[in-house]
Amino acid sequence: MSLFVGRIVTWICLIGVAAFVWFESHQFPANGHQLPQFCAIVAIIIMLLMLLKEFRNIDTKKIKMELSYQANKHFVIFLFSIFYVITIFFVGYYVSTILFIIIGCLLVGVRQLKTIIITTVVTLPLMYAFFELFLQAGLPRGWLI
Repeated sequence: MSLFVGRIVTWICLIGVAAFVWFESHQFPANGHQLPQFCAIVAIIIMLLMLLKEFRNIDTKKIKMELSYQANKHFVIFLFSIFYVITIFFVGYYVSTILFIIIGCLLVGVRQLKTIIITTVVTLPLMYAFFELFLQAGLPRGWLI
C-alpha cells in the first residue's frame, strides 16, 4: 500500500472515531456533551484539512509493514488502554488501576520492580485524594472495589 493511501485511510478512520464521539456524547447529563462535541468538531476540522493536504502532496512511497512487537508497541499499549477503561466498570477502579500501572510499566519496558512499586504506591493515593476527597467524584466500583 502506498503512503498516500495509508494516510487517507487513517484520516478517514479518525474522522469516523471523532464523529462517533460526537454522536455518543449526546447522552451525557448536565450539558456534559459540550466539551466532547467541541473537541470532536475541532478534530474533524483539523483532520479534513490534513486530508486535503494529502491530496495536494501525493506521496508514492510504499509503507513498510513490520510485525514485531517493537514496531507495533504503541498499538498494543493503545489496545491495553481501551481494555483498562472497560475493566474499570467491571472489576473496579482501584484494582484495575493497580493492574494497569504494573502491566503498563512492563509493556513499555520498565523492568525494575522497585520503580513499578514506587510508581503504584505514590500514584494511587494521590489519585484517591484528588478524585474522592478533593473533587468528591465517586469512582467506578466493581467486583473487587
